[in-house]
Amino acid sequence: MRFLLFTVVFFLLAAVIKIDLTEGTVPLAAFNEEELQCNQQITITSVSVVTTAGDSVQSLFAAYPSEVDISLPERMAQFYELNPHLKKQAMVPGELIKIPIYDKRVQNCKK
Repeated sequence: MRFLLFTVVFFLLAAVIKIDLTEGTVPLAAFNEEELQCNQQITITSVSVVTTAGDSVQSLFAAYPSEVDISLPERMAQFYELNPHLKKQAMVPGELIKIPIYDKRVQNCKK
C-alpha cells in the first residue's frame, strides 16, 4: 500500500514539474491590466558626445542613462554598432562618439 501511495505521489509531482517547466508559472501571475492592454515599443536614439580624459563606456552609460532597463551586453552591442572604430582601439580624448539611448513609447492603449 505504501508503494502504491508513493508511486502516485511521485507521478503527480513529476506531472506538476513537467507542466511548470513546459508552460511555466509566469502566465498565471497577476499583471497590471493596463500594462497588458498597451502596446509598448522601444526606440533607440543616439547622443553624440565628445570624450574627455578618463572616460570609459560604462561611465558614459552612467552619465546618459536610458528610460528602459537594458542589459549591459545589449547596450554595449548597440554602442559598438554605432561606433565600429572603437572595437579595436581605446577612446581618445576629444573624440566624437555616439551613445545609444533607449526610449519607451506607449501606443494603442485601451482603457
